[in-house]
Amino acid sequence: MSSVLVHHDLPIAERLEGRRDDMAILSASNRDEALEALPQADVFVVNPTNWTDDYISGVTAGDWVQATSAGYARFPVSRFRDRDVVFTNASGNYDAAVADHAMSLLLALSRRLPAFVDRQRRREWDRELGAGLVDLAGRTLTVCGLGNIGEAVARRAAAFEMDVYGVKRDPSDYDGHLSSDRVLASEDFRSILEDTDVLVLTVPLTDDTRGLIDRDVLETLPDSAILVNVARGKVVEEQALIAALEAGRLAGAGLDVFASEPLPADSPLWAFDETIVTPHVAGRSESFVDRFVDLFVRNYDRWRAGEPLENRIC
Repeated sequence: MSSVLVHHDLPIAERLEGRRDDMAILSASNRDEALEALPQADVFVVNPTNWTDDYISGVTAGDWVQATSAGYARFPVSRFRDRDVVFTNASGNYDAAVADHAMSLLLALSRRLPAFVDRQRRREWDRELGAGLVDLAGRTLTVCGLGNIGEAVARRAAAFEMDVYGVKRDPSDYDGHLSSDRVLASEDFRSILEDTDVLVLTVPLTDDTRGLIDRDVLETLPDSAILVNVARGKVVEEQALIAALEAGRLAGAGLDVFASEPLPADSPLWAFDETIVTPHVAGRSESFVDRFVDLFVRNYDRWRAGEPLENRIC
């Protein structure tokens, strides 16, 4: 019998109950409960928001930490490795949902849906708004980060007849939808910016991507460009983004992630007509919990059988 401790705001623990006879489910709703239960747990299921390095003391050699996210910048991977703790993420579990969200943000901004919703609430019939609507067909969309999520965005954008480019650290490792002449190496990223109408960020947060979208990048993009960030907030220099929006150097920004979360109430990003703010929910949907539970149970069976785990980081 193995004990699995779940610390998450969604009903993952409840959905895991009864999935395996040899799996006992524990649940923690806060830090103190998690710290108390960890010594009895063999597996710790936790999202980045709930992770604190205080939990390191409760995991020992042979234990397994499963992140509910694809990103894992907040997790101390090197310390897991030093303590011989297995660590896996949920890569592949979010591809379709995040890509759909990215396209939703783009469509809402290009078709000015927030302005129409505002008029709807005021019961105003304003057809003049239609003059500012943007067609996606023929526009250039650049996906920065051609992993699974970036590839899903590229495929959706192509279906809208957009001219799609992608940026990948090692283009020789790409075998997706785009032709090789449409995949740029990271060091060539800035060469495509002047021709980019839509820039979608799907990169992980690393030392190389932290602050990648800085003042220079934002000034190089056309004033008519739209930025969509479903990656991590700190990939964008937020003050530079605010300055670009204030100066009218961007047509819009669809933002699901932020440098500080929750986004502070006094952030100017809330107030721009050209921004859409969603609270880091791009990967969520009505099927999120079931998708994650299925992924975890597959890995649990592998773990119990001593087989290689999916998405193992260390």
